[in-house]
Amino acid sequence: MKIKDLNKLNFYSSKEAKTVLKIQDCDLMHLRTSGKLKFMKKGNAYLYSKESIIEFNNKKLSIK
Repeated sequence: MKIKDLNKLNFYSSKEAKTVLKIQDCDLMHLRTSGKLKFMKKGNAYLYSKESIIEFNNKKLSIK
């Protein structure tokens, strides 16, 4: 399955995830390595679960 096909399903690319969360590359990497975001690796690309991005964003907004 191609990355474009996965994006149509339930995954964001790194670029899309950064835009939705309004964070930088390094912050996204820290969230990934700390287990706060569900992801899968397809070749050299990381794909992030839309569900986990939405959940994290909601938690982030409720803290403010």
